[in-house]
This record gives sequence, C-alpha cells and structure tokens, in this order.
Amino acid sequence: MIAMVRAWIATRSERERWLLGLAVAVALAAMTASTVATVHEDLRTLSARVQGRERELAQVRRLARTVAATSGGSGGDASLSAILQSAAEAAGLGDRLAAMSPTAATTDTPARLRLRVSGTSLAEAIGFLHALGGDSSSPGIAHLGLRKHPDDVQRFDLTLEATGAPTP
Repeated sequence: MIAMVRAWIATRSERERWLLGLAVAVALAAMTASTVATVHEDLRTLSARVQGRERELAQVRRLARTVAATSGGSGGDASLSAILQSAAEAAGLGDRLAAMSPTAATTDTPARLRLRVSGTSLAEAIGFLHALGGDSSSPGIAHLGLRKHPDDVQRFDLTLEATGAPTP
C-alpha cells in the first residue's frame, strides 16, 4: 500500500507534490488543534469536578467538626484540639505540628489552645486558615504570628492561639 502511494506520488509533477505536502500538513495541523482543544476542554471539566468535590469535602469536614464538638467530647479543649488537628491535616501540615498546648482560663479570658507549626510556606499557612473555615462552628483566633526562617525566606513558623468560641 505504501509502495503504491509512493509510486503514485512519484508520477505527480513537482507542483502537485508540493500541494499534496501542504494539504497533508494542513490536515495534520487541524487534527492536532482539534485534539488539543478536546483535551483542554476535558481538563477544564475535570478541574471543575475536582473543585466541586473539594468544596463538598470541606463542608463534610466542617459538619464533622460540628458534630464532634456538640456530641459531648471530653471538654472544650479536646474538641478545639481536634478541630485544629483536623484543619492541620486538611492543609497537609499534620506532620509539621511542633506544639499544641492549652493555656489556662482566667476570669477575663476563656481557655485557649496555642498551636505551633514549623517550616510552612505562606500558601500552606493560608490553606490552614481556610481549612479552619469561617463558619459559626470555627474556633476564634486570638493571636496569629508568622516568623520567617533565617536560612530559608520562603519558610515560616506559624503560631496560632485559638479560643473555643469565635472572637467578635
């Protein structure tokens, strides 16, 4: 078959061979463009589906935290630590939790939980704050601090003090 096509092309004039080559190039370009457009559209559709699933997962996690907090845990500090731990896990920072220590409540201030995450990027810190959520069941943030690493300017130590109730 290939030999027949080559023989047929050989019988064509120089101009006809050049036009055939141009037609083949245009056909290949059209097929490539069509394939790229199809793949691009599929990727956009998949990206939209993934973002939808991520929103659903975030809502499920918020609901799970609400259920865990209202189902009678071992106290405010335990549910607050569970909320902070799950938010750190959701942001991919669970392995970099350096410390989580409660502070005592006084008559002026409620009990707080101090959390320290080491070696986080700015994007991960923002992801952690988003994972904490902004709904009515999310903990209040009394203090937030970022300290830059002296040897790596893109890494920070995140310090956060959270209260069991949202701060006004």
